[in-house]
Amino acid sequence: MSGWSDLAGQAASSLLGTLVGGAITVLVARWQTVKTIGSQGELAASQQAAAASLARSERERERSAEAARQLLERLADLYDWLPSLPDVGTDRPTLSHHARRQCASAMESIRRGMHTDLYLISDMPVRNRYRTLVKLAYDVGWRGVGREHRDRQIRDVRNYMRYVQFSLEAVIDGASLPDDVAAPVLERGGSEAWLPPELPWHWGDPADGS
Repeated sequence: MSGWSDLAGQAASSLLGTLVGGAITVLVARWQTVKTIGSQGELAASQQAAAASLARSERERERSAEAARQLLERLADLYDWLPSLPDVGTDRPTLSHHARRQCASAMESIRRGMHTDLYLISDMPVRNRYRTLVKLAYDVGWRGVGREHRDRQIRDVRNYMRYVQFSLEAVIDGASLPDDVAAPVLERGGSEAWLPPELPWHWGDPADGS
């Protein structure tokens, strides 16, 4: 009987070991499966978040680029009528009423752009430069700042406008903005016009007209 008892005990121990080992294997396999599923879920969520962020950035870039195009069109209208700028607010104009009206209309257009299209551009330096340009135009056109230097003040505003245009073109192209620089001081001596430190290549092109 003792032999049978030992054999039964060994069989029971072997069966118990097999059951415990199998249970452990199942638990380990389940844990690895859960871990794998969790990792895959985290990876999928991370990829989805990255894709959503990229899509959002692309929409913001497209929105900024379209707003920059709209502002460039507004500036082009003012650029055409800049010679009339100092005459807009004077009591004794030297240029035609038509030119003054066109210039005043272009100034109002760029001012409206400051409250509409400009808010769609995310780059704060571009926003600040555009606002500064609007202030310069109104300082010359309506407030008479620096009026004793009429020819130079037109060049000052024109060159700063070109600087802003260059900044807007960078937004459209997704390129680096030109360096930040202080705006021209309208009330100053001398006849030399303001120029930004960094000039686009086409400013030196005779076909550019500047």
